[in-house]
Amino acid sequence: MKLGDLLKEADVGRIDGDLNVEITGLSYDSRQTRPGHLYFSTARDVARNRSNIEDALNRGARAVVAGGWDGGTARPAATLVVSERPRLLMGAAASRFFNAPSERVDLIGITGTSGKTTTSYLLASISEAAGMPAGIIGTIGSFIKGKKIYSGLTTPESIDIESALAQMEREGVRHAAAEVSSIGIAEGRVDALNFRACIFTNLGRDHLDYHGTMDDYFAAKLRLFTEILPRSRKSNPVAVARGDDPFGRRVLEAVKGQKISFGMDRSLDAYPEKFEANLNGIRATLSVLGKKIEIESPLIGEINLLNILGASALSVALGVESDAVVDGVRRCPGAPGRLEAVPAKAGVTVLVDYAHKPDALQAVLTALRGLRAGTIICVFGCGGDRDRGKRPIMGEIAGRLADVPLLTSDNPRSEDPIAIIAEVEKGLIAAGRTRSENGGYIVEADRRAAIRVALKIAKAGDAVLIAGKGHEDYQLVGGRVLSFDDRVVVREIAAELARGQS
Repeated sequence: MKLGDLLKEADVGRIDGDLNVEITGLSYDSRQTRPGHLYFSTARDVARNRSNIEDALNRGARAVVAGGWDGGTARPAATLVVSERPRLLMGAAASRFFNAPSERVDLIGITGTSGKTTTSYLLASISEAAGMPAGIIGTIGSFIKGKKIYSGLTTPESIDIESALAQMEREGVRHAAAEVSSIGIAEGRVDALNFRACIFTNLGRDHLDYHGTMDDYFAAKLRLFTEILPRSRKSNPVAVARGDDPFGRRVLEAVKGQKISFGMDRSLDAYPEKFEANLNGIRATLSVLGKKIEIESPLIGEINLLNILGASALSVALGVESDAVVDGVRRCPGAPGRLEAVPAKAGVTVLVDYAHKPDALQAVLTALRGLRAGTIICVFGCGGDRDRGKRPIMGEIAGRLADVPLLTSDNPRSEDPIAIIAEVEKGLIAAGRTRSENGGYIVEADRRAAIRVALKIAKAGDAVLIAGKGHEDYQLVGGRVLSFDDRVVVREIAAELARGQS
């Protein structure tokens, strides 16, 4: 396409060069730039920004979008486009380059602090049960009919989203569920998408290192419903939100178009008339938009009942038959690393979960307490180079809800793991716990050793929750990326213990 066509009606500061140049591809990573590409520079650091642009030009970029770099005189043949928000411009250009696939693929956006990934898997399973192949875009990756095509950000850059949707369209997929993060919304990655519907799951503390305050965090998510969804080219787009969550109610109040509420309250559009939940799954009778739906699910706990309610409400609103909802919920094993059961020790339930923020940890531990497990052992930690304010909060939650909190390292990144642990300990102490193996809490900074301790002390009837990393198969320590998957480690240690190795 011509550069001018890609930038048509776009808000740009200035253009230096020829708009009639032919653009053969788009890139935002200079290492992936090829001759003829339009390169978008998104680095915040001035020196890195200049270095990336030079690299892209050396690799043959025909034009560059940047936030203010003057371009110099070294590459007179390259067109420079100045934009205050390169990512926003990237979204508009990517939509045009890939011929706006979200106009033809029914795209569902899912936002909230917790439950996004599981909800996306439920929606895909329900869609497939209805005979409609589905795609997924999210934390674990982008998938087409179960085939992984992308790994990276929870909400990919707009080029990757549009490319994935275009590939889905080519392969006959007309339904896709996409996790939409607050950062992705704030950076403009999803502004050019045409959503058929959007779901709000809940809101708790997260990403305050980026947003600064809870109000700004919520405001980013609210934009999805008040600005982005209403301008979708889909007819009568639908907003679905949890009506018994205070922030969910604010979403519903702000939405002007079609809206649906779900939750545990019987006054909502979708709620459970009755349910049973144990460590084997969920059985429930749901009232969904006036329809009674009997569901069985292998997913665990009330937190997943809420995810099922949201996915069921949206599916029914979009015309999916109740039988497909029932079948899709029954067939969905959940997302990898989301309360994923890992066989380890006779009589002991071991669950690996991604809960790395306060609300998620509280929800998972509350669910386990409600399932009448024996002793609940919780292996958890907090990541480095992220919101430090949540560390004592998570310590207090584990101290209050776990019988045996076992504090360890998560992804310490550039921080000292022991210093992170000390900040989390303040919350454990505030919960009235002391460092002791008898009624207190345990500290073991080495994550593998901590998991070994948990499995050794667990007895038949107990539950071991290993929280914080979920599906991740690495650990970030210093500048290194270490191979580490909680699920694999559990299996390895269980086999060692079965052989009598201490």
